[in-house]
Amino acid sequence: MTINSSFGRHLRSHFLLDPKYTSLNHGSFGTMPKAIVPHLNELRMKAETNPDRWLRRDMFPVIEENKKTLASIVHADPEELVFVFNAMTGINTVARSLPVKAGDKIIYFSTAYNSVEGTINFLKNSRDLNLVRINLTYPLSDSDILNTLKETIEFENSKGDGSIKLCFIDAISSVPAVRFPFESAVKLVRKYNILSLVDGAHAVGQIPLNLHDSDPDFFITNCHKWLFAPRGCAILYVPFRNQHLVHPAIINSAYADHSDPSDKTISFQQEFAWPGTNDFSNFMCVNRVVEFRKMLGGEEAIMKYCNDLAVEGGKTAAKIFSVAIEEEDIILENSENTLTVAMVNVKIPLKSVMIGITDAQVIEMFIDKLLFEHNCMALIYKHNDIWYARLSAQVYNDVSDFEVVAKAILQICKEIENLNK
Repeated sequence: MTINSSFGRHLRSHFLLDPKYTSLNHGSFGTMPKAIVPHLNELRMKAETNPDRWLRRDMFPVIEENKKTLASIVHADPEELVFVFNAMTGINTVARSLPVKAGDKIIYFSTAYNSVEGTINFLKNSRDLNLVRINLTYPLSDSDILNTLKETIEFENSKGDGSIKLCFIDAISSVPAVRFPFESAVKLVRKYNILSLVDGAHAVGQIPLNLHDSDPDFFITNCHKWLFAPRGCAILYVPFRNQHLVHPAIINSAYADHSDPSDKTISFQQEFAWPGTNDFSNFMCVNRVVEFRKMLGGEEAIMKYCNDLAVEGGKTAAKIFSVAIEEEDIILENSENTLTVAMVNVKIPLKSVMIGITDAQVIEMFIDKLLFEHNCMALIYKHNDIWYARLSAQVYNDVSDFEVVAKAILQICKEIENLNK
């Protein structure tokens, strides 16, 4: 595989990252280009030099311009999009708005983000709902996942003990970091009159999106991760047909009840326009971010480089770990190669059970040692009783970064194993 040489470590100078810090963890928090900083500061100064004019009038057309740019990227109508500060705000907004009643069911997958699962459990306890958890053990093919989802729905429907109202679906799950066949899953659940809520926290900037084609009932994606926008900046997509169902997590004076079927009015945009006084500058940097990405070569080139690097970098890390792992299938991938996008999951040489050390402690040890002893970072997690490293590939990375981080992980694995001797 030939990797585009116009990307790589030489692009680090375009970002604010410490030159001595090696990050393969773009997926957690993202980072913005240096070129955005002057614009971001200019926007913040406008709010300070004339707060009333900016926050009451001038900023709203600028927000709309940036929203139109995002609409063109995700293929949606701008009026179907609203800015929120992060994916969890969007998830909670939708989940806590929907008119569900005691005994209704929610379907979700074992790979749901931990805070999303927390939200689901909140709904269970506050609304007296029944949860249907589908366990996924990767590597799985897309067809395996869809068949399991269909079988689960039909089994639950056959029980006659409540209706399935909502299905939580990932676009790309966090751990393991794998692409989920959300487009097909959305269409599948709709056949059973189940609403789909897609957690696309890692989606925009990492995979192409066409929301009108995939047609989810609700979709949320962070712009501050893979798109390079400043933190926090996310977009919530609600198609016109569902806007009467959703109210923001922070209710404002524009709130209106639309539960009457004869009510055809829409207050969706107005309800989300003002969540209270805040710094909205991040929302207004999307246009500049997209210009920066075009300068790099555009969406297709960026996505291809990150995918190619994740694949090649994963092989590099696997070779380093293979010294201590006597297995061939170290990389978490299926036979169709549909799981890996810009994050690759590589098995690390660590026992599944550590005597006297909890999994949470193991993870904290990796964080501390990677950050403070090796000045690098990658996410370590356990799936199916196997420890993995989630390695994120970005335009400012190259294969040498995977070597650095993999060697650090290998060293830490040895140190943790020695604690059990």
